[in-house]
Amino acid sequence: MSNPHRGILELEIGGRTRELKFSMNFWAMFTDDLGIQLHELGTVFDKGFALKDIIKIVYFGLKAADLPKGNEIDYNEYTVGDWMDEFSADHLKDIVEAMGNSKILGNEMNMGISRNVAKSTKTPQKKTTV
Repeated sequence: MSNPHRGILELEIGGRTRELKFSMNFWAMFTDDLGIQLHELGTVFDKGFALKDIIKIVYFGLKAADLPKGNEIDYNEYTVGDWMDEFSADHLKDIVEAMGNSKILGNEMNMGISRNVAKSTKTPQKKTTV
């Protein structure tokens, strides 16, 4: 069930189709591993990521999808890194896009209300009573 606009992405990785989920569980594992609070992510993103951080993003994305479903975790950070040898630039772009659209970083944190509200240019119609 790939939906990159909601932080969920399916990829061919490790010899089969697997799901990455950028959920609350993902962000908890990722920020814990980095030793930071969620509000500190901006400073991490501004500095850029080391290669090991990109591997961790995929690794924790896989775990966040598999653990709640009770799927076997048949990988570790090193196997994920090996699997990523086959990735193209498009794979990484798709991962970054899905991660950026997660419920934590995306619009869901604003209770579904668009942050870039544009003022309507429509003229209000008067109601007529019959």
